[in-house]
Amino acid sequence: MKIVFKYFLILFIILMVGSCSKDFITKNIENETVTIVSPADNLVTPYNTITFWWDEVDGAEKYNLQIVKPNFNSVQQLILDTNVMGTKFIQTFTPGTYQWRIKAFNNAGSTDYITRTLVIDTTSNLNLLSVGLLSPVNKTVTANNNITFSWSLIPSATHYELKLTNTLTNSVTTIPNITSSSHSYSFSTVNGAEETYTWQVKASNSFSETQNNTIRSLRIDHKPPFLASILSPNTYGANVRDTTYLKWNRNVSSSDIEYDIISISSDSSFSSVLGTQNVTSATPIRINAIYSYSNTSVPVWWRVSSVDSVGNISTPNQSKRLYLY
Repeated sequence: MKIVFKYFLILFIILMVGSCSKDFITKNIENETVTIVSPADNLVTPYNTITFWWDEVDGAEKYNLQIVKPNFNSVQQLILDTNVMGTKFIQTFTPGTYQWRIKAFNNAGSTDYITRTLVIDTTSNLNLLSVGLLSPVNKTVTANNNITFSWSLIPSATHYELKLTNTLTNSVTTIPNITSSSHSYSFSTVNGAEETYTWQVKASNSFSETQNNTIRSLRIDHKPPFLASILSPNTYGANVRDTTYLKWNRNVSSSDIEYDIISISSDSSFSSVLGTQNVTSATPIRINAIYSYSNTSVPVWWRVSSVDSVGNISTPNQSKRLYLY
């Protein structure tokens, strides 16, 4: 009976160790191969926006995609070297010959690169092409009214058109006949306001124009965060020691606050600031971390201002007077 019990105990331990090890051992994929779905090798196409697509490799964590011009044996230009989580990647090209390669990898190693050649035809027909937008990146948020838009040149295009649309009013501004790959524009967004725009660029020549133009969004933000609320000491003229914690709450309607400015002054107008501290979260802070005093019953005032991700500063909340002792 004891022998049978020991046998089952050993078998149980082996099974448990085996099942646990599966959770911690990374699969060796060095002998695997990345299978390319598209584009086909030596593809010649008039389309300049290409979707790179491959089959998932079991056990892979990411894929390294590299693109050069014209080939890896004689690199004139590195177009791209990036790690991709999924199995698709979209890239816009200028006409020419390219080579691209891809490999899968994880913590244990990687597969060999699979290399393919791609030719973007130098056709002058723009109907099949699209303009590659460079900057600003999609969903940019800025407090700057002066924005420079830039995009990739298409050799067969003679001019470009920049289209800006206010998403709230649907008003459209069109800037035609741009002959370079960038254009600066000044928005009229005023202080305290926030406006979102979409932008796109169309390329044209004497007989054709791009059809499927990428759309990006841009937000001009001059709206300051909402006021923070002072929690304690909240009594006007409270007597406290300099080891007392200052406590406040951020307004829940302001989701993009980068930091708060805690200020202590010797007067209520804050014309004589004794100390400030920038804090990235509404965590209580001791008075003596901002200002150390040496006199008895010194009156001071404290207040909080909030700063958002693009530098807009809230109006300070009503200051509170304290007596330090």
